[in-house]
Amino acid sequence: MPQTSHFDNGPHLLEGRKARLTINTAWLIKLRWVAAFGQWITIATAMFLLGIEIRWQPLATIIFLTASSNLLLTYLFESLRSRDLKSLTAWETLLFAVMLMDLGFLTAMLYFTGGITNPFAVFYLVNLALAAIVLTPKNTGILALVTVGCIGLLLLASYPLPILGEWQIANLATSTIPVHVLLAGTSVALVTCAMVVVYFTTRLNVELQRKEASLRLNEMKQARSEKLEALGTLAAGAAHELSTPLATIAVVAKEVQRELAQVEVSSEIKDDISLIRSELDRCRAILDQMSTDAGQATGEPIVRFTAEKLLEEVTQRFDIQHRSRIRVDQSIPDVDINAPLHLLSQAIRGLVKNALDATPAKQSVQLNLGSTRDSLIVSIRDRGMGMPPHILARIGEPFFTTKEPGSGTGLGVFLAKNVVEKLGGDVTIDSIPDQGTTVIVRIPRIANTNNEKTPPNSRRD
Repeated sequence: MPQTSHFDNGPHLLEGRKARLTINTAWLIKLRWVAAFGQWITIATAMFLLGIEIRWQPLATIIFLTASSNLLLTYLFESLRSRDLKSLTAWETLLFAVMLMDLGFLTAMLYFTGGITNPFAVFYLVNLALAAIVLTPKNTGILALVTVGCIGLLLLASYPLPILGEWQIANLATSTIPVHVLLAGTSVALVTCAMVVVYFTTRLNVELQRKEASLRLNEMKQARSEKLEALGTLAAGAAHELSTPLATIAVVAKEVQRELAQVEVSSEIKDDISLIRSELDRCRAILDQMSTDAGQATGEPIVRFTAEKLLEEVTQRFDIQHRSRIRVDQSIPDVDINAPLHLLSQAIRGLVKNALDATPAKQSVQLNLGSTRDSLIVSIRDRGMGMPPHILARIGEPFFTTKEPGSGTGLGVFLAKNVVEKLGGDVTIDSIPDQGTTVIVRIPRIANTNNEKTPPNSRRD
C-alpha cells in the first residue's frame, strides 16, 4: 500500500491518510483477536491431543497480555478516530508500538516452545507483511531490524521441546530432530501463515476499494452540488441583469399600446404590440423559473407529510387544461416522508410537465404512486415519441433539452435529480422510441407502525 509522507499536509491527503489508518487499525484489532484464539487452540492441541509437554504458564500469560492490550487498543482506536487530523502522527506511533509489542510476544512464545526449531517461527513473516501494510516505511524498517535481532536471540537461547530436541548453534552438529516431525510442522506453519497473509491482505484491499468507491461517489455528488450552485448564481445574475431592461421594454410597450388604442392603426400593428407584451411576460416567467429551479428554494425547511399531500401539491399547481390530461392512480399508499415539500413537489411537477409536453395534446399522462418497504415510488409515464439510447444517455445534463428552442431551459431533469438524490433517493428514466418514456422517482419513506401495516405496492408501468 502506498504510504503517505508526514510532509503531505494537504487536507485531502490527510483525510486519505486517516481513512487508511482507520481501516488498517480495525483489521489489526480483528487479526490480534484471531491470533490470541489461535494460540489457545494450538497450545490445547499440542498438550491434550499430541501429548507434548509445554510450559503453558508463561504462554497463558502472553496470551492474556495480548488480549488485554487489544482491549486497550480498541479503546484508543475509538478515541483517536474521533479527533481531528492533528492526531495522525500519534496514531501511527501507537500502531508501531503495538506491532513491536506483538513481535516481542511472538518471540517470547517461541522462546518457551523450542525457539527457532518451532515451525511457527515462520509467523515472523506474517508480522513483517502486516507491518509493510499498516506502518510507515521508516517504522517498517525498524521493525524488520528488530525481527532479525529476535531471530538471532532464539538461535542463541530457548527452552527446547522434547519432540524437537535441543537445536541451537552450540549443538547444531549433534541435533537429533526427527525429519518427518520437522517437515510436518513446517508444512502446517507455512499453510497457516499463507492463509493468514492472503486473507488479511485480500480483505484489506476490498475495504480500501470500497472506501475509494465511496470517495469517488462523494466527489461526484460534490461536483454536482457545485454545478447546481453555479447554476443558481448564473440564474440569479441573469434575472438581476435582465430585469431592468425587460421592465423598461414592458413600460414602453404598454405606453405604445395605450397610444395606439386612441388612433386608427391596422390590426397587424396592434397584434405585434400584444405579441411583444406576451413575449416579455414569457421572458420574465422563464427567468423566475430558472431562479427558483436553480436553488433559490433550497433553504426551505424539511417537514413531514404524506404521499397524498405530495400528490396534491404536484397536481393542483397545474391549470385546468393540463390537470385534465393527468391520470392519477386512485390507490395512494399511506406513506410519510421527510422532505422540503414545495421543493420536492416542484421537482416532480417539472417531470410531469416534461411528460405533458412530450405527449400529444389529446392524450393523457399516467401518474402513479406506490411504495416499497423503504421508499415512496412515483411513476410518470408519457405517450410521446420516446428517446433513442444516445439521447437518453444525456438526459439530466444541465441545459440539454429535446424540446424546440425557447420551449425549455434544459434544467428540469437535472434539478429534479439533485433534489431527490439529496434526500437519499434516485431518479431513473426508461424510454423506448415510438412507445414513450417512464420516469421512476424513489424517495425514502419514514418507517412507522402504520406504514409497516401497509402492504408493499411496487406498481410499475
